[in-house]
Amino acid sequence: MTPDPQRPTGDTEFIPDLPERLAQLAREGASAVVATVVSRRAPVSAQVGDKALIHADGRMEGFVGGACSREIVRRQALLALQGGQARLVRIVPGAAPDAEHAFAERVTVPMNCASEGESEVFLEPLLPPRLLVVVGRTPVARAIAAHAALMGDRVWRVLDDDEVPGEPDAVPLGTLTARLSALPAAQRARVRSVVASQGHYDETAIEALLRAQPNPVGLLASPKRAANVRETLAMLSGFGDADLGRIRAPVGLNVGARTPHEVALSVLAELVQLDRQASAPPTAVPEQLPAAPVPTPSEPSPVPSTLLAQVMDLPALTVLNAEPAAPAEAGSAVDPVCGMTVTLPARHTAELDGQTYAFCCPHCKARFLKDPARYLTT
Repeated sequence: MTPDPQRPTGDTEFIPDLPERLAQLAREGASAVVATVVSRRAPVSAQVGDKALIHADGRMEGFVGGACSREIVRRQALLALQGGQARLVRIVPGAAPDAEHAFAERVTVPMNCASEGESEVFLEPLLPPRLLVVVGRTPVARAIAAHAALMGDRVWRVLDDDEVPGEPDAVPLGTLTARLSALPAAQRARVRSVVASQGHYDETAIEALLRAQPNPVGLLASPKRAANVRETLAMLSGFGDADLGRIRAPVGLNVGARTPHEVALSVLAELVQLDRQASAPPTAVPEQLPAAPVPTPSEPSPVPSTLLAQVMDLPALTVLNAEPAAPAEAGSAVDPVCGMTVTLPARHTAELDGQTYAFCCPHCKARFLKDPARYLTT
């Protein structure tokens, strides 16, 4: 895209190669936010479709508006990056501002500049994929690595140096600290780790992980074994209580797991739970709502139970004395409820007065069966 010389750029620039820039950020493991103008009301300098890239340090590439809009977008982008979820920002002159927090999905911000225009900007945070370090050659370690890969995680399988020759994709334990330390800070912040060597080299792996990345380290071990590991690390490696407190053991939710794959499920479920808790919005005390009325036996059900079989495409109910719907074109029919064209033969049908009616979904079929006359009158 060629820059328009009539439009202000200030310290921002257009991004003619945005896909390449995003690919580069992904390779670097960097976090950023893509901002896109999705609506505008003149006078504003930005156009629908204009884009900007806001980096984690606040640097901004691209153009989504003049000085006032740019600073609003920059601040909101950093909040969206902190919360890790997309948001829509409405920039409106004279509007009452919404409370700022990292987990808002829709935010209204007043425009205090002289311009009377307004715009809406969609902010999409781009976070590097989570890196899961799985230590051990045990069946549980293999299962954790396999399931994590299916979840979209980057996985490093870490083995003792003498085990690596038979595992070409493995990371040698002796290089783990250096490899983690070489990662960009944004990637190190998203490292998760599970030590599942089950006593073979637990202490060596945990020491490397504690030194090279800031997050908790999961240990697959009994509470007694975990206490011995902490004691050994305190004596031989000089770790204090703060570092030793980052060791989570026994790792995994208590789901009664027995097999390696069940244990892997419990471990990954705990990681998901911890990540969601870390990124969840602050909980508010819900307002006391009036209790929903309890239907009395004389009140009809919204979908009579005798019609449930019809909704589930069992033999269709025949309803009499109603006018036929408008004819449909060959090979298709018109859903009498929503008006959608349904390709024949339809999956959802009902028969009325000798005529078969087709529906786009079970919901439309249920509404028709509840009150056919409503949808067949002209």
